[in-house]
Amino acid sequence: MISRIREVHIRNYKSIGQAVVQLSNITVLVGRNGAGKSNFVDALSFVQQCLSDSIELAFKSRGGIGAVRRRSGGHPTHIGIRLILDLDRETTADYSFEIAAKPHERFRVAKERCVVEHLLGKTYRFFVENGEFQEEIPGIRPKVSSDRLALFAASATEEFRPVYDFLTNMRFYSIVPERIRDLQEPDPGASLSMNGSNAAAVLKRLQDEDPETFQRLCSLLSKVVAGLESVEYRSLGQMETLQFKQDVGLKDAWTFDAHNMSDGTLRMLGLLLAVYQREKPALIAIEEPEATVHPAAAEVITSVLMDASKRTQILVTTHSPDILDYKELPDEQIRVVTKDEGRTIIAPLSPPTRAAIRENLYTPGELLRSNELNPDVGAASNLAKQLNLFGSLSRVTEEAA
Repeated sequence: MISRIREVHIRNYKSIGQAVVQLSNITVLVGRNGAGKSNFVDALSFVQQCLSDSIELAFKSRGGIGAVRRRSGGHPTHIGIRLILDLDRETTADYSFEIAAKPHERFRVAKERCVVEHLLGKTYRFFVENGEFQEEIPGIRPKVSSDRLALFAASATEEFRPVYDFLTNMRFYSIVPERIRDLQEPDPGASLSMNGSNAAAVLKRLQDEDPETFQRLCSLLSKVVAGLESVEYRSLGQMETLQFKQDVGLKDAWTFDAHNMSDGTLRMLGLLLAVYQREKPALIAIEEPEATVHPAAAEVITSVLMDASKRTQILVTTHSPDILDYKELPDEQIRVVTKDEGRTIIAPLSPPTRAAIRENLYTPGELLRSNELNPDVGAASNLAKQLNLFGSLSRVTEEAA
């Protein structure tokens, strides 16, 4: 069993008013542009950045708290997020926080809670309200700054460290081919950057430390790019770049630098590096992996993501019917994202839609093309009504079942 997020509870984050979303080892979000797919992914990225950097920087990088907090005609709204994690077969964690807005783009952490339960073992927890521990952790100061999350301090203890490690090790990708083409600054190559701007260093580390996986990456890339034999790291003075070897029908393969490769080739390379990089992320979220890639490559893309989901949790946003039609992608792992009166709804497929798929009347891709991939809005609404940022873990588990 891999460590994974089982449930995400979100309140008042951008276009998401109130939502409870259950995730699998791989979950595919599909919906029209502007429906809110990226907002859901960004809510998870917000948690990661709040913990690894700071809440202030997480807000600033998104345009300020006013751009993040859902607008309301009534009282100022608080942002709330709750994540229920399966850390292993015997350990579950429940982490949540609520951020309240103050005048002049200021904020405070109103509440924060973490519960770690071990099957047939002890339960560890802390609860902070307005900067003061209501349930304290031995060895940790009784107060924390109201603009910081206490989980950072709690990670000094072995009980809460796995929660912190999982949440800070989530990675979010929107590969930009131009950034892979550019000459790149020296980098240790430990983790692929969000846009792929350190791809050369990540590839070098993979080639040096895991030649077998490196060869697999080259083989998969060759299935998408006709005649491609390999891609390799190259040093240019103090900068780093990539070079590609391609069979052009002559005796020897020709060598091309990254500037001569298509957007689709570079985007596919970025996807493969995200999946096969040496340091395994806790969760990999990829925005529209099919963009600028030939539709025939969709099967390769989805097979790579399905394979990766055996080692780490995968979250994908897509518009591709071909990805949805991948034979090993179960329909219960598809979430349809829609928007109603400015409010994002994230729902499983409706029962009639699932029945049509399982009776082989239509494929998910065919239903998407005909705009008949319908969400179960009632199920999504019922889950959203049960949202309780600081409710009991056992109750959530029972309601989810």
